[in-house]
Amino acid sequence: TVREALGWRRALVRSLDNNPSATMTLWTFCQSMLLTFNAFAILNEQRFLDKYGLGQGAVNSGYVPSGSARGQLIGVVTATQYARVPLVVLNVLVIFVKMVFG
Repeated sequence: TVREALGWRRALVRSLDNNPSATMTLWTFCQSMLLTFNAFAILNEQRFLDKYGLGQGAVNSGYVPSGSARGQLIGVVTATQYARVPLVVLNVLVIFVKMVFG
């Protein structure tokens, strides 16, 4: 079974060597974070977030402590909703870089 495990690892390394676009780079990580922030920015607070207790009202009313993980998530979602203009600029920049450099 050790040989099978090593064989699996070697096959994975060979596939990554043959396909450099399959590796995670800082650029792909930044792109994935941008996509995540885009997803947070389009969530509607009244129709979606309040239904699951993830709206800013849950923190303001004291239902969710602001220091908890859930409170921190609510803060990140609220912050990205206010930062839509910088997100648009970053999206345009990423699209331009992808068009120029592939």
